[in-house]
Amino acid sequence: MQSVTVSHRSTTVHPVTDGPAAGKTATDELSAVIIAIWHETYACRAAIHRALLTSRCDLRVTKSASGPVGAQVIRIDGECACRDFLIDMVVECHQLLSRRSGELHNPIGAARVHVRLRAAPDWIRQRRTAMGAQARADRIRTGARARGLPDEFHRALLEYLVEEAGSMAVLEDHHELARRLASRCTGEFGGAPEHYLDRVVEGMAVVERQCRSGPRVNAGTAECPEYVTWWERYIERPLGRRPRRTTRAIATLPDGIADPNSGCGLGPIDAGSAEADDRVIAILVETHRDRPEAPAEALRTGIAALVEHGLLAEGPAAVLLSDVSRLTSAARQLSAMC
Repeated sequence: MQSVTVSHRSTTVHPVTDGPAAGKTATDELSAVIIAIWHETYACRAAIHRALLTSRCDLRVTKSASGPVGAQVIRIDGECACRDFLIDMVVECHQLLSRRSGELHNPIGAARVHVRLRAAPDWIRQRRTAMGAQARADRIRTGARARGLPDEFHRALLEYLVEEAGSMAVLEDHHELARRLASRCTGEFGGAPEHYLDRVVEGMAVVERQCRSGPRVNAGTAECPEYVTWWERYIERPLGRRPRRTTRAIATLPDGIADPNSGCGLGPIDAGSAEADDRVIAILVETHRDRPEAPAEALRTGIAALVEHGLLAEGPAAVLLSDVSRLTSAARQLSAMC
């Protein structure tokens, strides 16, 4: 089976083999499993992008020959928030396949089912509890605090608030929270968001009063207890304020979803990361030298060459070429380097 090494910025997966021929087989099998995990996590990674207003996803999965004794390894690199999620899913599936080595007739299918039914839901619940929020919001409406609310509208608001408290989504102020809750109301009760704004503000006050009543809960530890109201513990503290990280629009596909699948390079890119970087630089420098008087046009030519050589996917290339300010900045940096 394979071993997984995790560092701050990347994960390296080493196939354990008995020789060159076996090494190719093990790496191919590992690539197929990771590609399956990559596609199975599409929806969750897209949701992370939307929540954090991610304008560029730099997640990349590549094969390289930098392993022990020339063995190939698979690297997961990038700074995007979805990288940690993908790494966790790979580790979870690696542990599952290691425990059941030799038992599974379809390891790829087993990995996809494990991600969909167990690993991804557990990751979401663990992330929410790490924020101090309730792990699940789907049972809130039937709880004791919900039963003390006047009607279904207020119980729905309570559920929305519990969900928001553990969300990754950007949240800048109280007004944005009210607008978001009003939008949620339209999905359940119909109408337009602006018709719910006043009612949501009044309803949140009712929900808060209800959740501040009753027994207090321990927000500390058994050794150092800190007793606060249920509202403070599970709504106010985890809700906090999550500032906007970027003001750029999300790069989208025709269906309006940010494309998290543009960086799976297990097929076309087999070179090591350092070697690939050297090739990228060499191509860009060469195109700049051909047209030093027009650095932006030279950069466009260089980007087209990177796509042709399989060093850059078409999706990210198109996004870069459409971003004038980013392209201008990159051309300036390239000119300085040359």
